[in-house]
Amino acid sequence: MCLGIPMQVVEIDGAFAWCEGRGRREWLNTLLLGEVIPGEWVYAVLGHAREKLTPQRAGEIDLALDGLAAAMQGETNLDAYFPDVTIPR
Repeated sequence: MCLGIPMQVVEIDGAFAWCEGRGRREWLNTLLLGEVIPGEWVYAVLGHAREKLTPQRAGEIDLALDGLAAAMQGETNLDAYFPDVTIPR
């Protein structure tokens, strides 16, 4: 399974863009999205921008990825990482 990450478009060159997110900078193919502009958020998977994201959705994905990393480090109280998930009690 592949996980994507939210990245913000920084610079565009034709069908490619430099994007930054989660401490990395990547050269992404943006052909699937049509026109993108600096400042927009995209969902990046294996060198391709797969969809445009709102800033809010990018933040939600970032928080969920932080939660996944915390779980892998043994943290068990993960509610703060997934505020949109409700569990009946």
